[in-house]
Amino acid sequence: MLKKANVVNSVTHTAGQGIPLGAHSKPDQFKLIMLDIALTQMLLGITSENWILKPEITFINKGNIAESFVGQELLSYSDSYQESSLYFWCRQKSSSQAEIDYLISKRNKVIPVEVKSGTGGTLKSMHLFLEEHPNSPYGIRYSMQNYSVFEKIHSYPLYGVMAMLKKE
Repeated sequence: MLKKANVVNSVTHTAGQGIPLGAHSKPDQFKLIMLDIALTQMLLGITSENWILKPEITFINKGNIAESFVGQELLSYSDSYQESSLYFWCRQKSSSQAEIDYLISKRNKVIPVEVKSGTGGTLKSMHLFLEEHPNSPYGIRYSMQNYSVFEKIHSYPLYGVMAMLKKE
């Protein structure tokens, strides 16, 4: 019911081996993000002051809200002539689990996108994805850090999602 009302969007698992991303998707493996992070914050009782003005305040859903924000932006800047779809990647081996929040296609290449609500993170999943998918030229991380490039990973601040999407 919520999906039909476009209150939530599904993010479908894909192998990420090439374009189109939906060619190797698994529709039965998905995660959901809310249509709008303002609705999510309202449902969780989180104020804009905590999220925008005091990002260092830790609350349990901070990472999910940051991830939803980026997903919402990815959808809003996608091609308006095509139905928008979001994809993620995960690897589940007994010795190693890894997940990439989003996979996008740019210039016929698969680009992994990781979202971090803070400044830290080792990006093990990103490095693993880039190692296993040599046709992906780089990865993107959104976080509280400033812009930088290091070892094929382009880092952007969360507030810069729109600017990066237009640039790419």
